Amino acid sequence: MFIIFVYFCSIMVISGADSLHESSDAVEAAKSLAKSSGSIVAISGSVDFVTDGQRVIGAHNGVPMLQKITATGCAVTALIAAFVATDPTHAFEATASALSVFGLAGEIGMGLAKGPASLRMHLIDSLHGLDQETVLQRVKITSFS
Repeated sequence: MFIIFVYFCSIMVISGADSLHESSDAVEAAKSLAKSSGSIVAISGSVDFVTDGQRVIGAHNGVPMLQKITATGCAVTALIAAFVATDPTHAFEATASALSVFGLAGEIGMGLAKGPASLRMHLIDSLHGLDQETVLQRVKITSFS
């Protein structure tokens, strides 16, 4: 089982008026990739989507400023790997959970931060300090299948 992670910041397409693409714009392509490769595909954006080609889950935690911090995509990929390693038979669910937990830590960190540099520090501290009760109360994952 492979997991493909696509970090999908808002991409600006200039064609007369500026238009923004969201992570939801890539869901059908992600489903196709997941089906053809037998992988789980995750797309990060304002909503993080995870698909195995049939099911689609959205993780709704996070803050826009996470996009302004270098290496958050690498950090969340490492967190996904850690979550999947605990139970590889549930890689789909683990991927969505990791994305949501990372986003939740970003939300908590943003409450203390003054900008991207302090958010990085508070994000790490928030990940370290998360407890089960907070995760169960604040994680926002929905099914789109």
